[in-house]
Amino acid sequence: MANNYRSGGSTVALYAYEQAAQWDSAASSHTASTETYVPFGQGVDISVARNNNAERITGVGARNATATISKQYSGTATINGAVTNAWWLLGILGANADAGSVGAYTHTYTETDTLPSFTTKTSFELGTTDMANVLLGCRVNSYTLTAAINEALRFSIEAPYRYETVGTTAVSNIADTEPVFTFAHGSIELPDGTVVAAVQSFELTINNNLEAIYGVGSRFMVDNVAKNREYNFNITAAFKDHTALFTRFLNGTNSATAPDAGSGTEIATLELTFTNDDGDILDFNFTGITLNEETLPQNVNEVIKENVTGWARACTNVIYTNDIQTAPAEQA
Repeated sequence: MANNYRSGGSTVALYAYEQAAQWDSAASSHTASTETYVPFGQGVDISVARNNNAERITGVGARNATATISKQYSGTATINGAVTNAWWLLGILGANADAGSVGAYTHTYTETDTLPSFTTKTSFELGTTDMANVLLGCRVNSYTLTAAINEALRFSIEAPYRYETVGTTAVSNIADTEPVFTFAHGSIELPDGTVVAAVQSFELTINNNLEAIYGVGSRFMVDNVAKNREYNFNITAAFKDHTALFTRFLNGTNSATAPDAGSGTEIATLELTFTNDDGDILDFNFTGITLNEETLPQNVNEVIKENVTGWARACTNVIYTNDIQTAPAEQA
C-alpha cells in the first residue's frame, strides 16, 4: 500500500522510566528503557519541537553569510491529556513507595533532589514505511493540572529530552483503560479539613526549573539538572462567604478584619482530592501556603467570582490509590 497522509488517530505515544546510569554514557549511547511502557492517559496529544540552534557566520567582505553552523541540539515534548492514571508523578517529584492491599494499593510520591528520566516512544503508521521516534532522556520541566466545572481533570507536561532516534517499525499502542478523573469528583481544602465551596476552576503548576548542561565535544546534553522547585496555584470560586478566601488572603486566617501588618502569615496546608468511577483516589498534600494576589470583581450581569493566586513551599506527598499493586519505576 502506498504511503498516505494520516491524522493523529494513527499515532502512538508511550513512556517508561530509564536507568539512571544512561546519563553516564555519551548521548548516542543512551539506550531506551526496557521497562514496560505505559500510556500518559486518555485523550492525549503530543507535540515535539526540535531546534538545531543554527547560527549564520557573517563578517566583513560580504553581505551574505559565509557559513552556517549547528550548535547545541535541543528538543522538547509537550504532552496534554485527560487524567486517568498518575504514573507521571515519579518524573515530577522523584520518589515513590508502594503499599496497601488488594483493591486499595497506595503509591506515595515524595520530593527528591534529582529526577528520574524517561523514554518516550512515538510512532506513525504510514503504510509501507512507518516511522518510530524514540525520545531519550526526557525530564519533566513543568507540569500543570487543571480542574474546571463541566470538564475532565486535565494535565500538561513539558519535557525536554537529550537525544532521539528514528526507525521504520511502528510501536504497538497500549490503550489506557483507567477511568477519567473529573472535576465533579474533587474537593479543595484550605487548610486541610476546610472545604472551599463552589470552586469554579483550579490550576496547579509544578516547575522543576531544569537547566540543560552541555560540554565541549558534543552537541548533546550531558545532563539536565533540576534547580529550585516551585508549586503555584490559581483558584476561582463563586463568592458566598468572605471568610473562605478573602480574609485568608489578608492574614492567613478566617477572622481577619484588615491586612496583616507584618511580613505575612502562611496557611498551614492545602489538600486537593480527586476520585473516579473505580474509586481511585488522587490526593495532593501541600504545606506552607501563601495567597499572593486576590481579585473580586463586581458586575451586575455576572455572579461574583473571587480569584486568588498563590504558592506552596513544599509538597508533603501525593498519594495515588488504585487496584494496581506496583507502580512504574526506574529501570534497575
